[in-house]
Amino acid sequence: MSSTPTELRDVAVELAALADGIASGLFGGRVPATVKPDGSPVTAADREIEATLRQRIGEVLPAATVFGEEDGGELATAGVCFVIDPIDGTKNFMRGVPVFATLIGVLVDGAVVAGVASAPAMGERWDAATDAGTRCNGEPVGVSAIDQVDDAHVLHGGLNRFSTDPHRWQRLARIANEAWRTRGFGEFWMHLLVAGGQADVAFEDDLSIWDIAALEIIVTEAGGRMTTWDGTSIVDGDGTALTTNGLLHDAFRSRLAR
Repeated sequence: MSSTPTELRDVAVELAALADGIASGLFGGRVPATVKPDGSPVTAADREIEATLRQRIGEVLPAATVFGEEDGGELATAGVCFVIDPIDGTKNFMRGVPVFATLIGVLVDGAVVAGVASAPAMGERWDAATDAGTRCNGEPVGVSAIDQVDDAHVLHGGLNRFSTDPHRWQRLARIANEAWRTRGFGEFWMHLLVAGGQADVAFEDDLSIWDIAALEIIVTEAGGRMTTWDGTSIVDGDGTALTTNGLLHDAFRSRLAR
């Protein structure tokens, strides 16, 4: 099988459908979880989804490598590599909150070329591929045209990430005072809202590559930008992410700079 970006996107969409079936069957009410060595929770859905997707990738693209949140693997810089977060928003999933998704990013020679974010409890599946645009439920989407900070709808990853550091707290306070509206959303959802034009800026930190690989191509193919807070590539970055409609990127990069 050839591996153009759109073909790899279509494989990721097929994988997302498998993940949705598993997640939907286990979602609802309080879902039990265990705690991993890093202190984060993991449910049966996380483990079953990743195992199922790994098996399917091995069947359709046996030469591809896989790097996943639960079972690790190799983040290959040559050839095709699938980067999987089986449940992004596990704490939401555990409490019956529908804001969770399976994230599937596809890299070729170290660059993200396709991605899918599938949120079955919200009834939304977002996908993108290089030079093919971004879609939500099959319909093209794009970022906003807002270009002024005081008109920007800004989303962040949660107050606890800023409250322990006075310098960070000051940065967040400045942004909140300047922007049209500021809200904490967290996880994948805020980045998709920027890609779809409902928000203009989103930022968070303490991220791993499986949290952002799929989102990066979804945002950029929608016309936006996604970098670290310092403006470098998120694939080789420091765990921070700044997503914007592009027009506001430099303004918010300077506001988040260390």
